Amino acid sequence: MLEVFDKDGRKRAILENAHDVQVTEEINAVAQLSFSLPEDDAKNAVCEPLSLVGDGQGRIYRIVTPGGVLDGAGQMTYECEHVIATLIDDVLFGAHVVGNRGMDTAGCIQYVLDQQTTKRWKLGQCDFKGQFEYGWENENLLAALFSIPNRFVDAYRWTYDTSAYPWTVSLRRIDTEAAPQFYIRGKKNLIKREFSQACQDVCTRLYCLGYGEGVNQLTIKDVNDGLPYLQSPPQIVEKYGLITRIWTDRRYEDAASLKAAGEAMLSALQEPRRSIDVSVADLYPLTQADYDKAEIGRIAMLVEDGVKTFITGIRRNRDKPGDMTLTLSTKAVDIATTVADLADRQRIEQVYSQGATQLYAQSVQANATPKAGAVLNFWIPEEMRIVNKVLAKVTLAPFRSYSRSTSGGGATSTTSQSGGGTSTSTESGGGSTATSQSGGEGSATSQNGGGATETSGSSSVSTTNAPSALSRVTSAVAAASGESHRHSLSAGEFSHVHGMAHTHSISIPSHKHTVKIPAHTHDVEVPPHTHGFEVPPHTHELSLPDHTHGIEQGIFEFGGASGAQVWVNGAAKAAMGKDYEADITAHLLNESGKIARGAWHSVTIVPDDLAYVTIDLYVQGFVQSRGGSTH
Repeated sequence: MLEVFDKDGRKRAILENAHDVQVTEEINAVAQLSFSLPEDDAKNAVCEPLSLVGDGQGRIYRIVTPGGVLDGAGQMTYECEHVIATLIDDVLFGAHVVGNRGMDTAGCIQYVLDQQTTKRWKLGQCDFKGQFEYGWENENLLAALFSIPNRFVDAYRWTYDTSAYPWTVSLRRIDTEAAPQFYIRGKKNLIKREFSQACQDVCTRLYCLGYGEGVNQLTIKDVNDGLPYLQSPPQIVEKYGLITRIWTDRRYEDAASLKAAGEAMLSALQEPRRSIDVSVADLYPLTQADYDKAEIGRIAMLVEDGVKTFITGIRRNRDKPGDMTLTLSTKAVDIATTVADLADRQRIEQVYSQGATQLYAQSVQANATPKAGAVLNFWIPEEMRIVNKVLAKVTLAPFRSYSRSTSGGGATSTTSQSGGGTSTSTESGGGSTATSQSGGEGSATSQNGGGATETSGSSSVSTTNAPSALSRVTSAVAAASGESHRHSLSAGEFSHVHGMAHTHSISIPSHKHTVKIPAHTHDVEVPPHTHGFEVPPHTHELSLPDHTHGIEQGIFEFGGASGAQVWVNGAAKAAMGKDYEADITAHLLNESGKIARGAWHSVTIVPDDLAYVTIDLYVQGFVQSRGGSTH
């Protein structure tokens, strides 16, 4: 019997009058339950919107049709969906990017489940360990959860355990090579079968496009040997021909993730989908044998036709025990639904932010020298998903100055102190030198006034007031006479008495002497020598009065650089003349061949002489419209 619980899990009623109970299950989709109650059943009052309904077999649904639907026969019918749909009630508001290296599939599932405001679901088993990047924006949790394995090539199925709260969700791998788990045989459980094959959606070459637009739209070229498409094996192409489709899903922002999803898509599309709707008798309630148990994802064998596939859909009518219809498919996901879902995805992607191609410029003008170049720093933001090109234009002009003197206040200054010392002049080599020649002439001595002189009265000679030359003459005469005598001298007179003591009187009148010097020269010889002098420690003081210098305004140019070196991010990349214009995108690439985002970059111009440098920079790229706020 069906049971009704309130949204918090408290039992409210048993629906003993419920009838026409039908369950529809599809692989990797939300299962549906419907039932009817008589119009006058009091239990209709507890069948409120979003009330929970248990099917008595461990599965729980919730009512989604407000008040039910009353038909003409007086029956109230309710439509329910599996409680995995409760994840629709929460959203990933804004932009969320998770996964890639360091976070596997289980981590991404857990990230989604962690966004629940009411923790109804927890993660159970996860058979996949892929590391793909996922991006969601303003998406409900169920859509985000179901999108995680969409890029897997291997078949998978979601399973749910609602026997305990919080409920458990698991992601299981379907082993398509495993032995059959459910058998369908004629004269045992097979009632009727219908075959169908869908060929209209076959594709053998698939172009994969992600976010962006125009030349900035994401492709798989970078991770697919330069090709923007995936292609089926040669035998498939030979069998069906080259059939091309374009698949666009702008929710993908990573090329590797886009390629993985494209491979899963092509794998599903390259063969026609074969499906079989089989009416069978449900024998499991009677036999309890595992090979009679029909479940979504179990490998099934249709014995009469030798077809091994897996169960992708189950429909049961609880009013007709044992009556069951199975959908067997060669694909885990109904590819027709997947292709049709592309249109719905185009609708969904309208709420995803895209962005636009942007062009912005920066410039700088600065003086530069061979030791100090001109620098332009520019920023590449995280939101710039693609950088198309970075162009630089550089020109060199003469170095500029705008004034030629400054003001000064005057001061008293002391020069640097000298320590003194002894120094030797330059050495002379010596030699003989002749003076200038004189022509000679007559010269008069200084005039004498004359006078009287008397010698002493003895044998010696005494002179008084007489020139020394005359005295020497008188002495000589006295010595020669050998007699005692006396001489008297007076100016101009001379007397001499012999043989007796006497004196001489000599009188010398005033007179002068004339000397004649003939023409002659003088020779001087100077030997080799040096001159030494000693300077004691001393300082010099200089006093400057207060004063000013007038400033001359203008533009004064210097230097004449003929070329320069172009440096990008600290490394010399190119040589230039007076003008330079180039795409420097390749110079900005790091070891991974990418331009660093959320980082500063620089262009430096180092001239070969004084120069005035102008740098103009233009950046073209695709900017994601995320981040920041609205002002």
